[in-house]
Amino acid sequence: MGHNDHMEDDGFNDFLQEVLNGESLEKATEGITKLVIDKGVNSLSEKQRYVFKRDVLDVYTIDGCTRCESPVPWSEMYAATDNGGLCNYCWHMSEKIKHE
Repeated sequence: MGHNDHMEDDGFNDFLQEVLNGESLEKATEGITKLVIDKGVNSLSEKQRYVFKRDVLDVYTIDGCTRCESPVPWSEMYAATDNGGLCNYCWHMSEKIKHE
């Protein structure tokens, strides 16, 4: 399953809020992301969808954990893009091994 399969599932808006809280989006992309949170992806124009995909989804999402290849849930997605693409379980296990 690709990340686009779950865009309306629970946790997607929380993920987008994490991206916004990271304060790394340009103003236009920030506004588009807020619109998605408020009204959903289907409310976007074709150009807005392109920008949202390019600047948010393509940057802050992964299709699966780089270690176990399991799908990464939205609740773990933002962290996974910052930790090498690992799901929480694999990240925890790798940290545990480092500290042994």
